[in-house]
Amino acid sequence: MAGTALFDLDRTITRAPTWTWFLIHVNGRRPRFAGQFALIALRMIAYKLRLVPRTSIKAAGLRSLSGHSRAELQAKADTFVAGVLASGLRPGAEAAIKAHKARGDRLVLVTAAVDVVAEPLARALGFDDVICTRLIWPAGGRGPVLDGENCYGAEKLRRIADLQAERPFSQPTYAYSDHVSDLEFLREADHGIAVNPSKRLRRAASEHGLEIVDFEASISYSYRLEPSQ
Repeated sequence: MAGTALFDLDRTITRAPTWTWFLIHVNGRRPRFAGQFALIALRMIAYKLRLVPRTSIKAAGLRSLSGHSRAELQAKADTFVAGVLASGLRPGAEAAIKAHKARGDRLVLVTAAVDVVAEPLARALGFDDVICTRLIWPAGGRGPVLDGENCYGAEKLRRIADLQAERPFSQPTYAYSDHVSDLEFLREADHGIAVNPSKRLRRAASEHGLEIVDFEASISYSYRLEPSQ
């Protein structure tokens, strides 16, 4: 019987995190972006030191996008996504997605990436559902702000539970991620797979019996999947 495959995006499907490179793609030639990027970098350091919440990093990045309408930002995001699809995907991730799709599994992208990036990328790769960070343009505002919470950690788990309650996942379930923040997401699946894992996730994967794979290897993962009935 066909199941459900849930994939994280950054450093699981893609080689690099999308948020920073998207900001550079959009803002790279804007004179004031150098100063804004320095502030974003400081926020990243402060987050690592547990001085500020992770959401503050995304909020700082969003401020650099002021002056863009949704249509303008989406157009730039579409160009950015085209580049990611051309040269920024892990070969093993592409193979795994194709194998799940051929098996008839439901594909769910679960990511903290913003909707203007996550949705066109998901469509291009053949995903059925997208859970991501959403943006809105408030009336009278100069640019996008978060629509709800950043889709990371506990918020990601909550959003997965909401989707599952609305449209239950078929079994077996497969979950793929590179980062320890997704440990519970991986543990709750029938098959949790740590993809090119961070050091902390690699240790946790060994402790919890999760499979570890190298998605830089361009091989088929179809042999790893349970046969559909």
